[in-house]
Amino acid sequence: MTNQPSAMVEIYQKPLTCLLIYSELCPNLSAVMPSQLESAMESLIMVFHRYSDKDGKRNTLSKKELKQLMETELASFLKSQKDPATIDKIMKDLDQNGDGEVSFEEFVSLVVGLSIACEEIYQLQSKTPSKK
Repeated sequence: MTNQPSAMVEIYQKPLTCLLIYSELCPNLSAVMPSQLESAMESLIMVFHRYSDKDGKRNTLSKKELKQLMETELASFLKSQKDPATIDKIMKDLDQNGDGEVSFEEFVSLVVGLSIACEEIYQLQSKTPSKK
């Protein structure tokens, strides 16, 4: 059995920006531009790590880091909340394993929930006839 050249493997060394696909079948294909969805996934990963790297634990968000992330990246959402304990409640809801930190997997559930709510609003608006 011979070792397959590393050129035959998709390499994901960094979140999608460095997605390089090498193939002996397509020698002229050295890089692929990410799709809109891949770019959105990359943004999600990069935003999470921009904040999770601040307090030393690289792969989780502390309450302070989550608050900073939400105040910066989800400012409109936070401003629409009437309850001053919103961050505390979100932290409690997201921290499914009770370790006082929010992992990427736990964080994604927040983004999914907000995305679903936004999509529901989009659906309602698309059903409402526009006024001229």
